[in-house]
Amino acid sequence: LAATIPSNIKFKDGNMKHVFREVARDLVPRDVAERKDKMGFPVPLTDWMAGPAKDFVGDIFSSSAAQGRELFDNAKVLDAISGESKYGRQTWGMLSLELWQRQFHDRAGEFKALLTNEGVTV
Repeated sequence: LAATIPSNIKFKDGNMKHVFREVARDLVPRDVAERKDKMGFPVPLTDWMAGPAKDFVGDIFSSSAAQGRELFDNAKVLDAISGESKYGRQTWGMLSLELWQRQFHDRAGEFKALLTNEGVTV
């Protein structure tokens, strides 16, 4: 459903979470919803990508789907993993982008077909 919402609604006035905030408005206290001091927490991504996730990450970036996108040089991404700082985020960002492409961009036709079958016009 989220993939079918037009971007001018999803990102109204530059707010990246406009729809989420509207839905949660009555469920989350205002002081929590409007916090500006939020931050993530570091995880040892390079350790994971050199260990338990190594084959998965390698398969993703060397796949024909990833190679065909030409968004970035996948071979360089694989080479750079070992040189990235312990809490680096570049490889993670590119991996997330590729997985997002597979889940949503590559399947856009399926989502549109679902909407068409439900009588929704996109």
